[in-house]
Amino acid sequence: MKAQCDEFIDRVSYKKCPLFKGEMPDGSFAQIVEIKPSQTVSKHYHEQQYELFYIISGRAKLGIGKDVYEAKPRDIYLVKPKTVHWVENESDEPFVLFVVKLNYFGEDTIWL
Repeated sequence: MKAQCDEFIDRVSYKKCPLFKGEMPDGSFAQIVEIKPSQTVSKHYHEQQYELFYIISGRAKLGIGKDVYEAKPRDIYLVKPKTVHWVENESDEPFVLFVVKLNYFGEDTIWL
């Protein structure tokens, strides 16, 4: 089954497109996330879910816990539950990533 991005949901500093709606196993979720140019996704964490990030295009600062990475295409990151993370896109290009959420049972984002 090929992924299709049918609709982006705008969240001001970023937009997201859910993938494979109704086709993923319970507790999992996949989406494309696009951090808009010159925007930041502020610090937050998730109570239960893991997140896997695969960088598709663009470059950005990605904070995970105490580490800060210069994220670039083809990088892969893991964010564990209760780990604070954030993204800062200082460029004039979108920062696009494929996100897989595991142990996902609805919104459990805590914004700081």
